[in-house]
Amino acid sequence: MKIITGALICLVSVVMWSCGSSSGSDPAPTPQPTVSQLISKSWSASNVSWDGVAQYSKGATTNLVSGYSQFKLDLSSTTAASLTEFDGRKFTGTYTLSTDNKKITLNGLTSSEGAPSGTNGTIEFNIVGTPSASALSLETSTTYIKASNKKVSLSLVNP
Repeated sequence: MKIITGALICLVSVVMWSCGSSSGSDPAPTPQPTVSQLISKSWSASNVSWDGVAQYSKGATTNLVSGYSQFKLDLSSTTAASLTEFDGRKFTGTYTLSTDNKKITLNGLTSSEGAPSGTNGTIEFNIVGTPSASALSLETSTTYIKASNKKVSLSLVNP
């Protein structure tokens, strides 16, 4: 009887020890990056449409607006922004992300030639869907004079 009791105590001890050690070895969950962290990159155009009509597709040979191959939106700084438009003009200013993570606003955009046409230096983009480490979809919140007064939808990639 002593042998059975001793064996039972050993068995219970082993089970309790193994259960306790396995729960302590689970890795902590990896924190997911915030929208702010995901957008803080330099972006180039992959696909662009104006009011739903395709204007540019990266790698295509027959783009209506081939200048989007030089488009660049640089948000890699915490607040500074630079925008190189499809006509090659580069503007610098600042940007903010709305508190609900749904809008990016470029402010104070200027170049040696002034602000982007018809913007007074401010362009607001709605974030479409969920940004990832390599893709960001934006749409202008209003029509844009340089896009024939149409809404611009941008599928951006990094790099």
